[in-house]
Amino acid sequence: TMFGPVCPQVSFSSSAEKAPSPDMYSEDCLLLNVWTPVTMPPPGKRWPVVLWLHGGWFAMGDPLQEPGMDATELISTAGLQAIVVGIGYRLNIFGFLAGETLFTANEDGDSGAGNFGLWDQRIALEWVHAHIHRFGGDPDNITLGGRSAGAYGVHAQLLYHCQHDANERRLFRRIYMYSNAIPGQPKTLAEAQPQFDEVCRYFNLDPTLSPQEKLEQLRQVDAADLLAAMGFLQHHTFRPVTDGDFIRPGFNAYHRSGELAAQFHARDLRILIGEVLNEETLYATYNSPEASPVSLRNQLANYYAPRIVDRVLPHYSLPAPDSPVAAWKALFGTIVADGQVRAPSRYLIHCLATHGVPLDRIWRYQIAYRFSFITESVAPLSFGVAHAMDKPFWK
Repeated sequence: TMFGPVCPQVSFSSSAEKAPSPDMYSEDCLLLNVWTPVTMPPPGKRWPVVLWLHGGWFAMGDPLQEPGMDATELISTAGLQAIVVGIGYRLNIFGFLAGETLFTANEDGDSGAGNFGLWDQRIALEWVHAHIHRFGGDPDNITLGGRSAGAYGVHAQLLYHCQHDANERRLFRRIYMYSNAIPGQPKTLAEAQPQFDEVCRYFNLDPTLSPQEKLEQLRQVDAADLLAAMGFLQHHTFRPVTDGDFIRPGFNAYHRSGELAAQFHARDLRILIGEVLNEETLYATYNSPEASPVSLRNQLANYYAPRIVDRVLPHYSLPAPDSPVAAWKALFGTIVADGQVRAPSRYLIHCLATHGVPLDRIWRYQIAYRFSFITESVAPLSFGVAHAMDKPFWK
């Protein structure tokens, strides 16, 4: 058995890079990797099921195909008596291109206006719930989790599940979220439109074309060219948006009012959520700014809507004008770590706990230990316990 292709993606950098192999990458990437114990479950029993949404900024990653993440050893050596499922989904421009133009182009159909990667995840959840019994799995004992962007995806799936599914339809019983959550209302389609327009300009599309014509011409662009374009865009990061369907307006009101907590409680859900000690050090290295306030704001605007950036920046002290670029990168890392991990995870837990979800259904953690085998050659010691450095604990 061999792994299937994953969504086209660039390497861990902001530089443009074409996909090296059509066998490794494909737009046809909605695939599941399933690991099961060698033996069948005891008579009358079924295996618990663990679902994994991978991280990678919604820009890169794979469904447990990376060396060290493959679940074979977890089951065979560690003795996990459960089925593990890695979920592949569309990423970057393929999974999260959005905007009002897309909405107009697709308003007569069901293709949506963004969040295609989240829809892929949802389809995978439904498929697993319907068919995992064929692998010996228990559809009534499913745990959904992920790291980084995967944890963001878990939060999004939780919201969709609670806002759309009847109480008796439980696609999962527990969730675990490593180092991420939704930090606030994602960009609206109007706020995502400048990115769509920039993509169209990059490929020299006639601005007078209709939305349907623009979409059709973009569909004719080779996947490798779409991928390469991202390295030249000011709006280079493609993320979930408020599309009014998968992610609704009123994100904060839904959390603060207790509605989410009520649905969480009614479904008898549990949550494990936490972080590592130095989340900021890795974030500081990825698409970080040059030494200027304008560059800092532009890079933050790739994560958050301009209205959120304008509210957040006054709470941080900017480096002095003559400060080295490292100071600006460090500040960027701190803001993003606060915004992606620390603040939203605490906010989510606060909204659940203060509205009646018992504390025995909420587990928090912080990992502050760095394994000795993570040497300077693997990651600088100055990184401390960086984002995603907790992988060995879970594997």
